[in-house]
Amino acid sequence: MIEHDQGQETEGAAQTETTGRRGCAITGFSDLLPDWLLPPEGKQHARNARKEALLAMKSILDAAIARQEAGPAPRRSVQRVEID
Repeated sequence: MIEHDQGQETEGAAQTETTGRRGCAITGFSDLLPDWLLPPEGKQHARNARKEALLAMKSILDAAIARQEAGPAPRRSVQRVEID
């Protein structure tokens, strides 16, 4: 908190900071859509799909980090192949 803001908290802000939770949880665009457009089951499916996409990106990044930490790949030499 900025120094000049100390002591000026409202009760709601203090409660949010102590509990770390808010009354409304928006986890993505699908939560903003009305139920008549996307029912709750569809919203849950969209959340699960987003989670799977993030896990896929995480695995790609983990593999890239592992390759980076392993160092440069050994260079291959050119080999001649004879064709009859």
